[in-house]
Amino acid sequence: MASLVVIIVSLLFTALWEVCLPRRRREFPALRRRLGNLGFWVANLLIGGVFAAPDSTVRQTLSSLSGFELPSWPIGDTGLSLLAGFLLLDLLQYLVHRLEHSVPLLWRLHALHHSDPDVDVTTAVRHHPLEILFTSVTYWLAVLALGIPVMIVGIHALAVFSTAALQHGNIRLPEWLERLLRPVLVTTDMHRIHHSVVFEEANSNYGAVLSIWDRLFRTYTSISRAQHEGIVFGIRELPRRDCLKPSAMFLTPWRIPRALAMN
Repeated sequence: MASLVVIIVSLLFTALWEVCLPRRRREFPALRRRLGNLGFWVANLLIGGVFAAPDSTVRQTLSSLSGFELPSWPIGDTGLSLLAGFLLLDLLQYLVHRLEHSVPLLWRLHALHHSDPDVDVTTAVRHHPLEILFTSVTYWLAVLALGIPVMIVGIHALAVFSTAALQHGNIRLPEWLERLLRPVLVTTDMHRIHHSVVFEEANSNYGAVLSIWDRLFRTYTSISRAQHEGIVFGIRELPRRDCLKPSAMFLTPWRIPRALAMN
């Protein structure tokens, strides 16, 4: 129940902020696009339900299949365990996201998320079911192999969702707050760059919750506030209006030009 409250509050809070203080004017009518994005979210929730936290028998099966005993989570202290697990999971999110941009097949699956021509809170849940299938399997295999406690996985997942709602919001954080948060956290302005049609900008700022990975692996990009106002969202090679149609949205992996997928 607490998880559901966090999810709903994150979405509604950001949506209300967008309505009261929108950052920029939308290029297209919002209702149809938002319904399409939310429709994909509902479908992905059903897929996610299949890959809910596996029980101990799954871990035992993996041990049997691999032929060796999987390691147990080595940290007993609660606080240290939470910190280490959170960092490890956030690094995993960064690496998987980066793979989705560098491997052509995975980029085709991830492209639906980037094709949104008007980024707002619903863009946070605009993901192709095949992408969710891939990321869910990858994520849980890593969690099971490392023995990360389910409680830590749940806390990180809620942090990812709640921050993603704000990161994709059509909102503007106070400049002082952006400067304060950005050395550690992925802020709204930092993630907005990632949705640019400019190749170099879209292939940067991969972090989920923490910005430290982009800084550590030199994928961090920053632009001025004036440049932010000129960002064009989407994927240059896809017709922007088509990216609002549910049928075309679902077919995005097959509509990506081969040249783009090989970048």
